[in-house]
Amino acid sequence: MMVARVCLFSFVSLIVLAAIDGGKRARPPRNNDALSFCSWLKDNQQKKCEAQPLLGLSARDGVELALKECGNNFKDRRWNCSGVTIADVFQRQRMLKADVRESSYLHAIAAAGVTFQITKGCSQGNWDDCGCDPKPSGRGRKEGEPSWEWGGCSENYRYGYEYSTKFMDPSKSAEKTLSNYLIRHNNEAGRRVIKDNMDKSCKCHGVSGSCTVKVCWRTMPKMEKVASLLRKKFDNAVKVKLNKNKTKLTRTYRGRRGRKRNTNSKRPPSSSLVYAGSSPDFCRADKKYGVLGTVGRTCNKSSIGTDGCRMLCCGRGYNTVNRVKDVKCNCAFIWCCQVSCDICKEEWIEHTCK
Repeated sequence: MMVARVCLFSFVSLIVLAAIDGGKRARPPRNNDALSFCSWLKDNQQKKCEAQPLLGLSARDGVELALKECGNNFKDRRWNCSGVTIADVFQRQRMLKADVRESSYLHAIAAAGVTFQITKGCSQGNWDDCGCDPKPSGRGRKEGEPSWEWGGCSENYRYGYEYSTKFMDPSKSAEKTLSNYLIRHNNEAGRRVIKDNMDKSCKCHGVSGSCTVKVCWRTMPKMEKVASLLRKKFDNAVKVKLNKNKTKLTRTYRGRRGRKRNTNSKRPPSSSLVYAGSSPDFCRADKKYGVLGTVGRTCNKSSIGTDGCRMLCCGRGYNTVNRVKDVKCNCAFIWCCQVSCDICKEEWIEHTCK
């Protein structure tokens, strides 16, 4: 009997140790992914990434989220963020290498995405270096507003902001080029959208649903909102140039017809997106910029906007196809625990650019 107990104890111990060992082995792949990601970054970013690999991997996730929102916000434009990869962002290749309006948006949304993702990690306790914001600030209690107090877990925007600045911006020792000035400016504009739109969430505490104590904490805007606000800045982006001393960006103005272009010494607003060159033609594919063109894109025949066939197809015309697919319909719940549906035909007309 004693031998049986000893054998059973040894067997259970082996299972527990295997589970613990398995848990330990489950973690390295993410570390390996992080180090693999760090290895192909540029020198400045590579050092920061290797010092904190998991934060670097989170930065990559932030850029991935940013590109997804970019696609959502430009799906009605000739340029719809397609053809832009995470590698392009970190290596500053193809569209990110140009000093055009579209690259200004990409830099801004990517810097905002990194800020957002790192800050989320702080709130979730993913990093040893940061947690909830210890000193939430901002909008205090307004006149006539019921009393409340800071509490909960305010999102530590400051840490995410500083990390994004150090990780995404060209280093201070980098060459003073127009591109580097543009990147710094647009990255900052992206981060400021989060900073300027920090809000507060509140929760009531008390007996039987009463609000004896109201506790509030700071929250970031959702990335959907950040991308949408940056889209508006994209439409109002400011064209700039580098001044003669290479110390700042200045606005570029076009004079009246027949007169030369002149410059104003005023700097562009820090919250604006800035660019310096003319955008490429997005109607046709261009490998240099990673542009896929608009051939095959779905367009709206009845729209006169940017998603309309006339605009989106660049005057090449469009093809019309009748589409049919099977969908579930007339669904009904049958007691107990079953749902019965009919199969219906869904028909629609699809227009695609030639």
